[in-house]
Amino acid sequence: MNYTMTDRETTIAADEFIRRYRDVERIREYCLQCPGYGKSWNCPPFDFDPCTVSDGFKTVKLMATIIEFDEPTRAACKSAEQSMAVGKQAMEEVWQSLLPRLYAMEQEKPGSRCFTFRCVLCPEGCTRPQGKPCRHPELMRHSLESVGFDIEAMTRDLLDIHLEWSQDGSLSKHITLVTALFLP
Repeated sequence: MNYTMTDRETTIAADEFIRRYRDVERIREYCLQCPGYGKSWNCPPFDFDPCTVSDGFKTVKLMATIIEFDEPTRAACKSAEQSMAVGKQAMEEVWQSLLPRLYAMEQEKPGSRCFTFRCVLCPEGCTRPQGKPCRHPELMRHSLESVGFDIEAMTRDLLDIHLEWSQDGSLSKHITLVTALFLP
């Protein structure tokens, strides 16, 4: 599998970011359609108001990591299952290097909060389906979409990235991991 990574980022006032891109009710409808709904501690439904986790910050540093696949890798995917497996493997590889960088950025700026891609802290599976507490609450972070942010609109408007979604089971030319650091 061959892919390249490119990072893009921008900074925006938190109040403007929230006003333009947070739509909890509309985004919750998408979450309800996800097979992972309620199966991970970083996904809804929550026992708190999702609006509260992004309030009180002054600035948002929006970041995107674009994973772009070369043509031979894309052509080698002969089924939707292969495409899913290749995409998932690439995201996992990239995420293993990206997550520590996000935690480090959070540590450098006391009072900040990172919003991540999805939780992969427990390879054996999340404890939520068993009704048990999170094993790593100090490390678990929510994704932007889980707390009501419109990822597609913000990446398009702020980073000039148009998210790709496979319509036919083929491997998309690129996959974009969107994260953010909310700063006091």
